[in-house]
Amino acid sequence: MDTAPATATFTTRDGCALAYRDTGGQGIPLVLLHGWSQSQATFDRLLPLLRPERRVITYDMRNHGISGRTDNGARVATLAADLDQLLTHLGIGRAHLLGHSMGASVLWSHLELFGPDRVRSLVIVDQPVACTVLPWLDPADAAQFGAILDYDGAAAFARSMLLADAGKARHDFLTSMLTKDIPAQDLEWLYAQNLLLPMPWGARLLLDHVMQDWRDVPPRIPVPTLVIGGEVSHVAPASQAWTAAHTPDAELRILNREEGGAHFAFFESPREFADTLRDFLKRN
Repeated sequence: MDTAPATATFTTRDGCALAYRDTGGQGIPLVLLHGWSQSQATFDRLLPLLRPERRVITYDMRNHGISGRTDNGARVATLAADLDQLLTHLGIGRAHLLGHSMGASVLWSHLELFGPDRVRSLVIVDQPVACTVLPWLDPADAAQFGAILDYDGAAAFARSMLLADAGKARHDFLTSMLTKDIPAQDLEWLYAQNLLLPMPWGARLLLDHVMQDWRDVPPRIPVPTLVIGGEVSHVAPASQAWTAAHTPDAELRILNREEGGAHFAFFESPREFADTLRDFLKRN
């Protein structure tokens, strides 16, 4: 396996140091965004399968991984602003952007706040456009686009991250997102990444994330988009089909069980995931 690129840092406009890695190289870069409570290290199995022909950039969002800790900014919109500042810092005019789970929400927020000028293509990995049946949503309709929590359940979910047995709640939640036969050492490594996210900041971010309704964003995305779901993911594959159907220039890929088709397919079965991603990027 190739050696991972060296880690560098840059400081956001509000003083938070973000850790990032840049493989270097020519052409339009690919920027990978991790999900809630994870880190850029979750992409380490994927990176060697994308190099050396492509410049790839990963980073730890604020309060995640080895990035700086801050009491402010526990909002998806702040994370979108951080992404925009990182692109500016690296002098990137346009990029392919991939977001996993909450990382996809950060991309939708970035498009809404900053527009599509910096986006060559978009890859949405296993994230519904709404996680919660919000008061203005009809439960039957919400099920079609992936809402899996009720309003009170969303608050209880965030609260569970603050209780005395929060460690168990975090471990159980992570386990629910993985295939049943994942090696124990892989599960515990992912859990260790999860524990790097401090509370209560993480709970505040989680609640902000699951309370978003992004349905109005996909229909206005003007760039090629790949939506990737998993056959055995806790995120219903039908929700990913909804997102693809409501994005003008989108295609859908549902990874099956043998392809690691749970929430962390790029970690559990990186080669199959890389094949799908490379094919999309070559065509765009």
